[in-house]
Amino acid sequence: MPSRPSRAAVAVIAAAGLLPVACDSGSSSGATTSSTLVVTTTSRPDDGLFRVGLVLPSVGTGAEIGASIEAAVHLAADEINAAGGVDGQRVEILQRDEGDGASSAEVAIQDLLQLGVDAIIGPTSSADVLGTLRRPVTAGVLTCAPTATALALDGFPDSGLLIRTIPSDSLQAAAIATVVEESGNDSAAIVYLDDAYGRPLARAVEAQLRREGATVTTLAGFTTSADSLDEAAATVAAAGPEVVVVLADAANGAQAITSLAEVLDDRVPFVVNDAQRRAAASAQPLPAALLARVTGVAPVAFSGSNSFSTALELEAPDVTGLYAHTGYDCLNLIALGAVASGSVRPATVAAAITAVSSGGTTCTSFSACADGLAAGRNIDYDSPAGVLAIGPSGDPVAAVFEQFAFQDGRDVTVRRFSVGDG
Repeated sequence: MPSRPSRAAVAVIAAAGLLPVACDSGSSSGATTSSTLVVTTTSRPDDGLFRVGLVLPSVGTGAEIGASIEAAVHLAADEINAAGGVDGQRVEILQRDEGDGASSAEVAIQDLLQLGVDAIIGPTSSADVLGTLRRPVTAGVLTCAPTATALALDGFPDSGLLIRTIPSDSLQAAAIATVVEESGNDSAAIVYLDDAYGRPLARAVEAQLRREGATVTTLAGFTTSADSLDEAAATVAAAGPEVVVVLADAANGAQAITSLAEVLDDRVPFVVNDAQRRAAASAQPLPAALLARVTGVAPVAFSGSNSFSTALELEAPDVTGLYAHTGYDCLNLIALGAVASGSVRPATVAAAITAVSSGGTTCTSFSACADGLAAGRNIDYDSPAGVLAIGPSGDPVAAVFEQFAFQDGRDVTVRRFSVGDG
């Protein structure tokens, strides 16, 4: 990404030679990593700078998201600095590479903590956040996770020092239930990948469907074996649902739907989660007739705001903008929390974020929101993607989702709708 004079003060340290390479994909499982790293922090110098650490992937499957969020955070920093900074302090971004797993992300976070950052944005993957969050929490530093949706983070003991600008999968469960309810079908079966991701999501969707008044005929877990898929499909067929919710990942979703379609009436529709919006390259494509029966729910991937997209393109012409707004929201909310509370103490800033994101006059930029605070008004910061309300737990209690379908083998957005209170 080309540098430019207008950009916020930046210190980027290359990952080469600093971060260990994970041995295999299992490194991102979210398991607690070695305790040989000791949490240490450096007292922040009173030099008029508000330092924010940025932990993002630069290679691999997360590189597109990483580049987009990086550009958006720098855009937000430029705008904050142009508006006078955080109570007069200029924002400085210190960046480290997330790498390809929790072990490398943990080294990046430890390095930032030693530099005395005021807050950290990242990592991007749920597994990496789960595997590293104890570090900044122990150090008393606020973290904003822009794209980590895992239900396991809902109850993580974060001491109030974690916020998320993407809705948790618990809110996605409510969005899935909304789509099922609005389809006019009264009974649903839930088929889920039987792992640490699928099980809690299935339970959350079941609870939301029952809350909506739907009948849940069965919950059927499956593994990647053909026998397991056949058994799950037979269980669902025997239950006779009017709609089937399939909760899986990009590699296994299509296979599960294919197995189900072989034993169900060809009019039974499928509702899927966000991970199946773009199937993995290894997945067998579904035939057009079957794809026509599939719809799904996902957090907003692209903001849809022309002004934000234009500003982002000027900042970094080559990025796609995938989830860029989530990083932009992270920095704006942290900065507004600091301004509203009159403090840079992480716990104080975190506690103020709920107030600046709900219940006041709507604003969508730092400068407009800061002007509102200066005038003594309550403000309600909203994302370029739409409504965003952060609850006392640090998670969105209201957010915008997309319902998607498939046309000519590609995913298309059918509509956007809000879920939650805020």
